[in-house]
Amino acid sequence: MSEPVRITPGSFGYAEVHGADEAALALLAPLGFAPPRRAPSPVSLHTVDGPLTRLSLIGEAARRLERAGYAVEVDPQLRLSPAAEQALEILGELSERLSELGDLLADMDNVHDLADVAGQMVTGPGNPVDAARDAFTTGAQAVRRISGFPFEREGIADWFQAGAEATARMAALASGTAYPPPADPFATRAEAARACSPAASTATCAPISATAATTYPAPDLRRVRA
Repeated sequence: MSEPVRITPGSFGYAEVHGADEAALALLAPLGFAPPRRAPSPVSLHTVDGPLTRLSLIGEAARRLERAGYAVEVDPQLRLSPAAEQALEILGELSERLSELGDLLADMDNVHDLADVAGQMVTGPGNPVDAARDAFTTGAQAVRRISGFPFEREGIADWFQAGAEATARMAALASGTAYPPPADPFATRAEAARACSPAASTATCAPISATAATTYPAPDLRRVRA
């Protein structure tokens, strides 16, 4: 009986494969498994994808090998858990939807529509920015209550907490930004002056105020435009 193909944590990449013949390597190559530049082996996974995607690729590699009749052993720390698989699916959908939103914003040509999208992103229950902050906060709380090395748990919890604080700052910055831009009072006065000039054919003319232009406070971006 031949030795199984083993997938273990890598020295030259995220994971490396041992015991694969040429046919097995051909199955793995499309997934990003390749030898190091200056050595024939081991074949390693080289990718810039996130950690969950890497684990998913390793799982797919094992499935392809098993379907081809190979016995496969995967190091336990390289297996994607059901919960992590669900998280990967949600994050992938979220990324796609945000990309679609960007495409939609690029096609908008109405300042009020764009302003309302901006307000919707930080206004109301379940808005995207608050939802992101809540997800980061929940991650920090979850890390602190599970078992593991204290320094490891605290480091990851701090990362999640930093994400929560960053989204809170983004929401505060958005809330202090005026939208849509208030009408230019100087442009309004100039238009009135042109209408009342001797060259204009209007019969009546409203007086033009000589007082200083009104100062408009920045509206709260979290409000809903009437």
